[in-house]
Amino acid sequence: MQRKNNKFNEILKKKKRHKFHEQSELINIVWPSFVEIDGCVLIQNEENPIKKLNMDFILEQFGDRTGFEAAENHVHMIDVSKFFEKHPYEGLRFAMKLVNIWAVKLKLDFPDYKFVIILSFQDDDSIIRFHRMRENEQPWVEIDNLDGYKDEGILVEIV
Repeated sequence: MQRKNNKFNEILKKKKRHKFHEQSELINIVWPSFVEIDGCVLIQNEENPIKKLNMDFILEQFGDRTGFEAAENHVHMIDVSKFFEKHPYEGLRFAMKLVNIWAVKLKLDFPDYKFVIILSFQDDDSIIRFHRMRENEQPWVEIDNLDGYKDEGILVEIV
């Protein structure tokens, strides 16, 4: 349980938010809020929370929940910090840490599920994404054939 006094609430109202990513603050990227809706685990956008999904549209557009999650749950490091545009390998280093952090957070929040966390590096940008591992759906990447991806570096963490 968390409690705050009135003074703390006043301070929160006055503080300025410095955005590092167009949809969330840096802390929400490092330690995201995850939510499950209609069997999909998603990063919750604090400013525009997802409450309901149109599964018919999702399945038509993405083919399955796995494809939707992988598309929806991704973060580009160049969107996190302009520094990573000039120093892409620092963005990769940061993303590798995020893989570890997200693995812990996903396991804490959803201990009964398995997840695939994917880190890719291509064209001087690192992208981290995840999806649930489902028995009736294929993973978003060919886990047993990562060397088949010739144009991008791929790291996969199964949690």
